[in-house]
Amino acid sequence: MSKINFVKKHLTAIGVALLAMTITACDNWAKSQSPSANNPKVANLSDTSTSTSPPVSPTQNAANSQSQEQQAVQVIHDYYDAIARQDYQQAYLAWDGDGSASKQSFEEFKQGFANTVSVNEEVGKPGRLEGAAGSLYIEIPVTITAVTTNGTPQRFNGSYKLRRVNNVPGSTPKQRRWHIYSANISLEQ
Repeated sequence: MSKINFVKKHLTAIGVALLAMTITACDNWAKSQSPSANNPKVANLSDTSTSTSPPVSPTQNAANSQSQEQQAVQVIHDYYDAIARQDYQQAYLAWDGDGSASKQSFEEFKQGFANTVSVNEEVGKPGRLEGAAGSLYIEIPVTITAVTTNGTPQRFNGSYKLRRVNNVPGSTPKQRRWHIYSANISLEQ
């Protein structure tokens, strides 16, 4: 047998073995996945759900969507309540990443309210819940009225985008709560 034929036979045998291992690995991986792992309805189940939970009806999805909207809106109310009480630590922690999403250090964040005597928010109708990469997002319009230490009223308009992790395996209760992800707020002229 020539060296070329010998090498071809061994390479063919190695290729067949690798193909068989790949097929087995893919089959094992597929069997280990939940049959509903990519089903968007799974993200809307409660934290105590199991894979044997009944399917979620459109009515349940609508109710869950409203509940999610209400929870997100409450984060904005709690955020401004904390600012009004000068509990800047609680307000800072309302931001995703324990405040890092504000793109400020805690001291910079706190200093931003140094000349604020009072603050009041009006929340508009939340946008649609949107999902991406294991998270839910919602945009909430706001109008903020603040009064400075010298008595000057200020009015701001814009929106906050909030984020929460879906009820995915391994996620923590803290990750499954709404947090402020970004803001687009500007002073009215």
